[in-house]
Amino acid sequence: MTAGKEDSAKARIGFIGLGDIGLPMAMRLHECGHDLMVWNRTASRSQLFAERGVAVAGTAAELAEACDIVCLCLLNADAVEAVTFGTEGIAEAKSGPRLVVDHSTISPRNTIAFAERLEARTGTSWLDAPVSGGSAGARAGSLAVMAGGRAADFDVAATLLHSLGRATHVGGLGMGVTAKACNQVIGFTIAAAIAEGLACARFAGLPPLELAGVMTGGLGDSVALAEYRRASAAGETGSIKGMIDAYIDLINGHVRPDYAGKLDILHKDIGIAREIAGEMAPQLRLLNQVEAMARSLNYQ
Repeated sequence: MTAGKEDSAKARIGFIGLGDIGLPMAMRLHECGHDLMVWNRTASRSQLFAERGVAVAGTAAELAEACDIVCLCLLNADAVEAVTFGTEGIAEAKSGPRLVVDHSTISPRNTIAFAERLEARTGTSWLDAPVSGGSAGARAGSLAVMAGGRAADFDVAATLLHSLGRATHVGGLGMGVTAKACNQVIGFTIAAAIAEGLACARFAGLPPLELAGVMTGGLGDSVALAEYRRASAAGETGSIKGMIDAYIDLINGHVRPDYAGKLDILHKDIGIAREIAGEMAPQLRLLNQVEAMARSLNYQ
């Protein structure tokens, strides 16, 4: 399979990993008119696509043989390695895709290792392109996509990436996941800061949601706070709103038992940031505080 910059809009796209973010991302590609095929390790997650006439592969290898570009959106490095190099994985395809675009949040070290291993074995290129913006951003096509790899490979994938949101080529292989880890440091810290401000408001008798509304457009406003307002108005309880509310309760002395085990991804991402920071990691004082708060919720 081959795809060039001039015909990338016509490339067949394979998507593996139909989780909370991957499913709306893949659906967005379908709705934008891309020729799509999907596969998921939990087969039932593919049913929604089958009902819409999207081709569903039987294995990752089958999908890789049929597609020009294969997108991954998986939980961690172990999952990426298993889908890429495991039994009936991408590397087992008789004729591999031109490009793998990995939207997973893993470390630069693993990204480079997987990319070099796959290219040596099959000739397939790799682009690390993690995203930020949550499931709401995935549905709306407003994700921030941070891509690392060869510029020519970014050009090949540009049409599909821009279907997902604002895509930026930030540098060589591993720079996409580096940017995402830094994004997470900022995002996690902002969420904790929002929780502290809203907890202070609650203590003083000002309803937290009222304060969140008053702050609209002010210096303390943010995309995270806007999402908190939106989710509150919609009656949603998960995602960043749920985490902020759980932090507010924690600050007020109540540890939410329903959050035990729910912040494993946060700790994984913090671990990646620490790996990137290297010897500087102990100096990330705000991140250390956020991690302590999250551990109080996650490990009870």
